[in-house]
Amino acid sequence: MKKILVAVSFSATVFALASSAMAMSNPASDFCEEMGGRSVSAKLSSGDEIGLCYLAKDKIVEEWTLFRMFDGEVPSESENPFLGK
Repeated sequence: MKKILVAVSFSATVFALASSAMAMSNPASDFCEEMGGRSVSAKLSSGDEIGLCYLAKDKIVEEWTLFRMFDGEVPSESENPFLGK
């Protein structure tokens, strides 16, 4: 009986961890949206996928590049080169 209880507890823990891992979002995609952009997945000719961030004034930046440019922190309006002028 004790072995069954341990097995059930272990299975429940594994299921909970797997569920939370699936629910995690992409930080670069989230950052794109915080910057006022729209996140889109694009497939390359090699078959790889990348995330693109469509910003104001038809500016498109690869999501992780955008994230790294600002260290994951949304810049002020005066420091944001992607706001239209």
